[in-house]
Amino acid sequence: MRTLFKNQDTTEATIAAAYITGILPIKKYGSESAVSDFQEYTMTDPGILEEYVGFTENEVQMLCSRYHVDFNDMSAWYDGYSFCSNHHVYNPNSVMNALQAGKMKNFWIKSESFENLKDYISRDYDGLKHTILLMLGGQHAEIDINTFKNDITSFESKDDVLTLLIHLGYLAYDENKKEAYIPNREVSEVFQASVKGGKWTRVV
Repeated sequence: MRTLFKNQDTTEATIAAAYITGILPIKKYGSESAVSDFQEYTMTDPGILEEYVGFTENEVQMLCSRYHVDFNDMSAWYDGYSFCSNHHVYNPNSVMNALQAGKMKNFWIKSESFENLKDYISRDYDGLKHTILLMLGGQHAEIDINTFKNDITSFESKDDVLTLLIHLGYLAYDENKKEAYIPNREVSEVFQASVKGGKWTRVV
């Protein structure tokens, strides 16, 4: 990345545009990042790409009509992600799996990321366990996403862990209220399974 953006031989004539994708925001090192000349879109600030993060409500309604599936059930299971212009964004992988299987169920809990979730939330930073339990009860949690260092190892607070979970899709984020929350039934079941019988390590 550094070579791509900082090489003196790289000019506007050389690269007209570049598309790079990943789960986490690009890691920044220090106040003067070597990689800075690009526009970044993330789960906390998807910008003009927010309608492409997942399926929109209109798209899911059309799919439910085509496959004769109850839209309200689909909404309860896989809706919940919200952005500035799109307040109902659905997990596209789970929606398609539900349509193909012909029933709603948890398609996320069998993924490798389920084990990672247990590891992340077992670190009881600043009362993280209590916050997770409140969110399982339907509450939202105030969060400062600006302390996150854009990696999966440099945790210093509860907010860092919660921000990571937003980027991984386990939590949704209300940009206006600066709050995190569990988006739907599918993810709620994943959290319940992760919390059950888990060993929490208190981190102050």
